[in-house]
Amino acid sequence: MNQNNLKAKDLITTAVFTVVFALVVFVASMTLGMIPVGFPFLVSAIGLIGGIIWTYMRVKVPKPFTITIQCIVSGALFFILGTYWGTVVGCIVGGILADIITSVGKYKSFKLTTAGFAVFCLCVHFGSFLVVLVARDWYYEYCLSSGMTVEWMETFLNFLNWPVMLGTGVLSAVCAIVGMLIGKALLKKHFVKAGII
Repeated sequence: MNQNNLKAKDLITTAVFTVVFALVVFVASMTLGMIPVGFPFLVSAIGLIGGIIWTYMRVKVPKPFTITIQCIVSGALFFILGTYWGTVVGCIVGGILADIITSVGKYKSFKLTTAGFAVFCLCVHFGSFLVVLVARDWYYEYCLSSGMTVEWMETFLNFLNWPVMLGTGVLSAVCAIVGMLIGKALLKKHFVKAGII
């Protein structure tokens, strides 16, 4: 039997940690979302904390399509929880790209796995905030209709500009790499056992 085939236990493991990952994202969103100038740093926090969970998932289920499945399910959970659609699209597109990048190393290369997660974070970041700059009026009305206050929106929109978005995008990728390195350090024994280098 091909060892790369997904088994029931692989899908269960993926589902469990996908929920954990989604909860981390949700908590980070709720926490930073209370501070207008902190919100653009959301994906940086996800990269730093979520990278540890992402690392563990890659060790436990280093098989094709698990990243794509994880990110589609995560995107669905985010949408159900009321997340803006651009973030959901960024999550799914980023997951597919991360799966492709990781597959180049046959799911055994830590460098490519890390690169995949960094790309995922970049996609989520730009999916979340690019529309704010290219369709500012629409985003303003959308957020107001979703329950955000005028004061929050004005502070956020006055803070977020192209340099801030690009800067926090770079920070998101850096935090993703750091999060993966922390995860690898915490799970060193598991990495050796899985043969991931």
